[in-house]
Amino acid sequence: MVDRYQTTTTKIAKVEIVKLKSPIRLIIYGGSRKSSDNSAFLHASKNVIKDYKNDLPVKSFFINNGSRSVISALETQENNTVQSLDLFCHGDSDGLYYILGASLDKTITREGVFKGKLAANIYKTVMMAIWRGYDFDGNRIKNQAAISSLKLSVFTEQSKIEIHGCNTGRGDDCFASELSSQLYKAGKKQGVVIAHATSANPNIDGTTTASEQDYRHGTRIIYYRGKAVKTVTNSGRITANTIKEALGG
Repeated sequence: MVDRYQTTTTKIAKVEIVKLKSPIRLIIYGGSRKSSDNSAFLHASKNVIKDYKNDLPVKSFFINNGSRSVISALETQENNTVQSLDLFCHGDSDGLYYILGASLDKTITREGVFKGKLAANIYKTVMMAIWRGYDFDGNRIKNQAAISSLKLSVFTEQSKIEIHGCNTGRGDDCFASELSSQLYKAGKKQGVVIAHATSANPNIDGTTTASEQDYRHGTRIIYYRGKAVKTVTNSGRITANTIKEALGG
């Protein structure tokens, strides 16, 4: 928007008003063939939202269309507005694993996934996405994506991505490491990725109550610029101060 003002010298001065977008938090959960897993992701996401205590607006998305759901959720956000992203899904050191048609009510059999070629995953690299899409049963190349497909420009400079899934932070050349590297290259100079170095489960403190499910326990690693900068073994939310200290701040 441009406002025009008349000065005493009769020259027109232009004053541009820039409206800053309020930062938000994104919660993206689901994508499993099992409804019970999707339910666990849902309950765990609710506990993360509760921990944020309404400090920022939260947008929550269910993954029912595989990798496309994640890509779409990011594409609809404004640049430099996403303060944090929490992903609740299956994964390993190579990628995040989803299917097309995931549901909170209905489980799809492994045979159904293979026959329908429903796998729609996000891998570390484009080459891996092509290879897995071509060579693995249940996959189609067109349904596979890579980190480079994600609109990382939506994140703020001091953003956090946390993956609540198995082994995405395991090893030096893991999915979380690559994501943190690409986050930095996208201009997010203080952006970090937090991920599990081992198998993850929602039974924090041994709970068997669905509403208490939470993946924030076990061994988690903070990645920055492609490198592991801190290992966290305590349960619960990893605070901003912990992340700042990990970055040497």
